[in-house]
Amino acid sequence: MDSKYIQKTLSAITEQITKNAAVQKVLDNKFVKEHKYAAAAATVGLGVVAATTIVKAVNCEGKRYNYDAIPNLSFDDESIYDVATIGAGPSGSVLGYYLAREGRKVALLEKKVFPRDKYCGDAVATMAQDILREMGVMKELVDEDLGHFAQNGGFVSPNGNSFIGNSAKELKRDAKYNRGAVIAVKRIVLDEKVAKAAKRMGADLKENTTVENATFDRSTGVWTINCVDSEDNTKKIVYRARVLVCADGSPSNAARQLGYVHTEPNGICSRAYVKNNTTFRYDGVVFYPPSLLPGYCAIIREARDELNYLAYIIPGGKVTNDDLSKYHHQYMTEDPFISAALGPNPDIERMKAAPLRLGGIKKSYDDHLLIVGDAAGFIDPLTGEGIQYAMEGSRLASLALIQAFNERDLSHQSLKRYQDFWMAKFGHEFSMSMTMSLFLYRFPIVLDAAASLIEKRGSRFLAEWAAVMTGVKPKTWFLRPDVGPLIVLEIFGECFRRVFQGKKQIKKLD
Repeated sequence: MDSKYIQKTLSAITEQITKNAAVQKVLDNKFVKEHKYAAAAATVGLGVVAATTIVKAVNCEGKRYNYDAIPNLSFDDESIYDVATIGAGPSGSVLGYYLAREGRKVALLEKKVFPRDKYCGDAVATMAQDILREMGVMKELVDEDLGHFAQNGGFVSPNGNSFIGNSAKELKRDAKYNRGAVIAVKRIVLDEKVAKAAKRMGADLKENTTVENATFDRSTGVWTINCVDSEDNTKKIVYRARVLVCADGSPSNAARQLGYVHTEPNGICSRAYVKNNTTFRYDGVVFYPPSLLPGYCAIIREARDELNYLAYIIPGGKVTNDDLSKYHHQYMTEDPFISAALGPNPDIERMKAAPLRLGGIKKSYDDHLLIVGDAAGFIDPLTGEGIQYAMEGSRLASLALIQAFNERDLSHQSLKRYQDFWMAKFGHEFSMSMTMSLFLYRFPIVLDAAASLIEKRGSRFLAEWAAVMTGVKPKTWFLRPDVGPLIVLEIFGECFRRVFQGKKQIKKLD
């Protein structure tokens, strides 16, 4: 239900009022003319009722989709896929895996041929790790030395305060944290492994397939998806499915074409792999240059001792997406911490970039339709983390779809449970993340104080911090009585040091 539907509804109402003889008779009534204020009040009341009806329609409340009114609906035609996903990245393939495991017929429509690259930070956090273990992918990554678990790391604050510790060692003290907080896996590896796992489970992986458009026929309850061969656009291919899933990444081309997403991606990140580095000894460090806030830079160790240098531009600060290349390259030589970590004349690849859609979209479902992963904005506005939310969101989408198919109800009211699932699991955190991101931009001293506090409290406190930043713990952790007051006290201490000790001398990471 979109703005075009609302406009058509309002136009139809206006037309009916204008043409309706009964309405005109009421307007010409002597009582109405003599009691204009009473008539106006009644009109307002009727308007409220009409507006409420429209709001219910937009918010997918009210009467369910009437399947008895669909003359040609069939759940038994085997030529029709139950679900077709546009995109076979982590979100599309995870969804395909879980649906195929339940016996559903799924088509994964992938524009490229695997292996194919995607640009991001490559950091796979705990929720995604659980899914990879369940799919059997984690064992492949570890056995083939294609992933690197982060054992030690930390961050450098805007003022140069820093702490490096072994958060993984601390996390292992608790059974539920018996894993590394992050494993770095190149997307060219991860995406293929996940897609092939979905294929082994029974999903129909269609590589080299570009979706041109998709149309929904309400008389049959079926999507017609028109595709072409990505290397030969004269080869036309048509697929039919009962549910369409937009899983085509942050640009959200499919969802935008269908009218569900109306904005451009609001963030961007860079990526550049570094080889033969001998100066950076850690598994992952986040840097907060003041000029980039609320964004940040990071250096992450990949498998086989390769590094990933990246910069995130997050909305809310002075920098824009167009500034990415400037700051990505500037910090390599001018930031004292980043330049020291990369070393002189680093063997670094040319910068690559990818857009980010942060914070989640307002509505990720409709009749016979879901939007998942980066296309739905499943990227945390504070950390830029997206892979685990894409994968976990698709696992939740599979639960909603399995239940919907069992009920033989693919209406928007039924599929709304998908949005309820992801909002309850992680979506509610996104608004807090955006608030925190803007707060840190305005008050970077909080990051300075946090770094000093972590240095005093040690690796255990760093592990707790890492758990929050990777989505294991809620961001309300910062408001706990054993955390929030300590940060406030450290802020006062930081102010005192600046006033009475003068400008801080920049030092390198130990």
